[in-house]
Amino acid sequence: MTAAASSIHQPPPQLTDAEIINLANENQLHPYLLSESSHTTLLSYLHNRTLSPSPSLPICQYTLSLLSLISLSPHTPSLSSLLSLLLADYTNLFLSFQIPRDSNSLKTIHLFSTVLNNVPIKELEVIFESIVLNLSKLVSFEDTQMLDILPACFNLMINENGRESVGFILDRVIESEWSKGLLVKMVSLVREFMHFFDKVRGREFLEKVFKGMRRVDLQDLPSLVYQLLVLASKGFNKKEVIEGVVMFFGSEFGGSKRGSSIVRQVEGTVLLHVNFAVKQDPSLGKEVIGLVKLDFRALNHFTISVLLSVARVRRFSESSLGILKTVLLTAYRDHKFAKNCKWLPDDFKEECLQNVQKAEKALLRAVNESNYGREHIVPNYRAVQFSIARVFGRWER
Repeated sequence: MTAAASSIHQPPPQLTDAEIINLANENQLHPYLLSESSHTTLLSYLHNRTLSPSPSLPICQYTLSLLSLISLSPHTPSLSSLLSLLLADYTNLFLSFQIPRDSNSLKTIHLFSTVLNNVPIKELEVIFESIVLNLSKLVSFEDTQMLDILPACFNLMINENGRESVGFILDRVIESEWSKGLLVKMVSLVREFMHFFDKVRGREFLEKVFKGMRRVDLQDLPSLVYQLLVLASKGFNKKEVIEGVVMFFGSEFGGSKRGSSIVRQVEGTVLLHVNFAVKQDPSLGKEVIGLVKLDFRALNHFTISVLLSVARVRRFSESSLGILKTVLLTAYRDHKFAKNCKWLPDDFKEECLQNVQKAEKALLRAVNESNYGREHIVPNYRAVQFSIARVFGRWER
């Protein structure tokens, strides 16, 4: 064999990680990258960069460079295989906390999302399995960055395996243990794949959210509620969203900070979000009014504030104030009738008394807290002033 013939069959020279970054800057696809024998070396460069004293930028530069080069010819079998291996390794390194969580990692994960259609579905399923198994380790919001690939993954999986496969994965996510960081992430992310939820699964998701909201930091609650209201406005279990928000803030949430100015300010901000959401989607206003109309147990200080806030929306002014007056007057009249009726059992009379006391307490608290970001609802207190006097100022007569 001649020297010329021998040189034809020689593998391309090995590249360093620095040379790969330079090639990416020049948009040049080197023959070395097209050889599957290079994969082990190329991935070792990624692992080596995690050992750097400050690994964030080195990892980002190298991974983005490889992805950029792969994108030049993503359907080439060797590059498609390299992409799958690179995504798997990056995911495992991220989930094992060997990659810092910051803007560099977020940028890298978002770029991965744009090329997932070149990863075989079976490989995506393996990667997703790894993410699900590590959900309990995702404590902070930054820890959840890897979940940003889920919407693209779901769209690809449903085209390949059908809706049931995505539903099975969602069930596993909902059944897993959620930290407060993971809860906030799921709420912010779910609108990108909400069309995969049916009513039952949506209800289970919201039950998980509202149950875990007590662990969420107070300053994160307004934005979380805003995301939930956006979901509701898009048709995601409107009734359950409104009921969950009203009942959560109507309960004694806040822990040791309950009743503090920060809790009241959080509630005030949430009221503004509800008011804005109702203006954008009037059907949410109907859900608020319907909730109070159907169940007296839904009446609390926050519900009253919500009704007064919704009444600022012109089309709900009469109906919102009307249902509030009706509920208050009904509680008063039921108590007055029961008190004077000799044949009603004592436990029913006691229930009517408790309803009046509950309504009075809720209304007074709503009035007392009107200075904490709720100035927009103050005018409506005057609209119900006469009814308040009748219900509470003279109820002993």
